[in-house]
Amino acid sequence: MKCKHYMLSAPTAVVDTAPLSEALAIMIRKHMQDLMVINAQGQFIGTINSFMFSKMLLPLEPQLPDDAENESAEDVDNRLIPHLHRKVGDFAVNHPVVDPEAPLSEALTLLSEGYIRLPVVDENRQLVGALSSLTILRRFRF
Repeated sequence: MKCKHYMLSAPTAVVDTAPLSEALAIMIRKHMQDLMVINAQGQFIGTINSFMFSKMLLPLEPQLPDDAENESAEDVDNRLIPHLHRKVGDFAVNHPVVDPEAPLSEALTLLSEGYIRLPVVDENRQLVGALSSLTILRRFRF
């Protein structure tokens, strides 16, 4: 079997020029741990993930237990707010991809290494689909 037989067509993605706030809104609304980033031509650029936001929410300096108790929700929010207007492309990181014609075992090998989702891209880096362990398992009838 090939990746194209299992992939989800038209995966959720965000354009690299969109503000980070838009990507965060999509991730929250769709309960996504990662989001694919494309350019205006639909070419895959990279991904952003929820771990990136967790890092942004951390205090710059390590805190003592007493300091953490005195911190407000506003303090936490204020660490993220300065980034929300920046472009998604500033935060996108490289991510392995698979070709639609690649054997499914290639994708399974990457997924077994801990990737949540794999972009499926054609020879022009156009995002044509996505694969995850759940996408593959959905074919089973339980």
